[in-house]
Amino acid sequence: MRWCLFLFLAAVLLVARAPAQDTLRITDGFSEKSGYLPRKVIATGVVGSIFVLTAVDAYYSWWKDVEKPFSFYSENWFNGPHLGLDKLGHLFGSFVLFKITRNLMLWGGYERATALWWGAGLSFFNGLVVEIGDGFSPYGFDYQDLIFNTCGVAFGVLQTQVPFLNNFNFKFSYYSKAGFKSPNRFTEDYDAMTIWLSMNVHGLLPSSVRDYWPEYINLAVGYGVDDNQTRREFVIGLDLNLEAFKTTNEDVLIAERIGNVMRLPLPAVTFIQGKPADFQFFYLR
Repeated sequence: MRWCLFLFLAAVLLVARAPAQDTLRITDGFSEKSGYLPRKVIATGVVGSIFVLTAVDAYYSWWKDVEKPFSFYSENWFNGPHLGLDKLGHLFGSFVLFKITRNLMLWGGYERATALWWGAGLSFFNGLVVEIGDGFSPYGFDYQDLIFNTCGVAFGVLQTQVPFLNNFNFKFSYYSKAGFKSPNRFTEDYDAMTIWLSMNVHGLLPSSVRDYWPEYINLAVGYGVDDNQTRREFVIGLDLNLEAFKTTNEDVLIAERIGNVMRLPLPAVTFIQGKPADFQFFYLR
């Protein structure tokens, strides 16, 4: 059952194509190109590899040798064993998959609509496949996870239609005291990760005072857990907006777009339940 889903996903990626363009347009900094030029082939291959490898990794990390009858499971939203951080992880993961997929396809030369809907469709399908796979494992199908996956994709799509929403960006930071042991340990180490909402203060300020705030410095609020997922952690800090560094080089632009999903170690103040506020000049996670 699971391998049928994986093969179907691979088949969908193989037939992905964009219609030929008679004119050259610029979409979000990238130029559309007719025909299957090398860069378009590379973009298609990278996008396909991301989704196929994600599914294969999930199989070997979580589902292999643990197959059971399909079941459902719910973690009680933000009051579950991970205090809701896993839910934000689903939202962030789907949002980032959409953003990276769409921008890779734009970099490859695909037209705007093709990049938008393939990015949205593949990202949603990936979340659905993961939940179906979980349904045949001890984890169970969690409709709450799927809702957060859908919200992540929906926010990414809305950003392409409502320019104001580009002042907000979801980011991720990670630093594990236990080290990087393996992919499944990486995703289970909730104490090592923080999900951020980064806000472009420059873009949100009135035009009369906007120039007093650097465009490349954002404010970010983060959420995490501490003490083996027994305490909630809230963080407020500075963030570097890589997309504010304007460039006409499309190779540099795609690197900025992809790199901007991570928050770099910058000053932040942490607020952990039952502990005093703590300022860190280089907040790692």
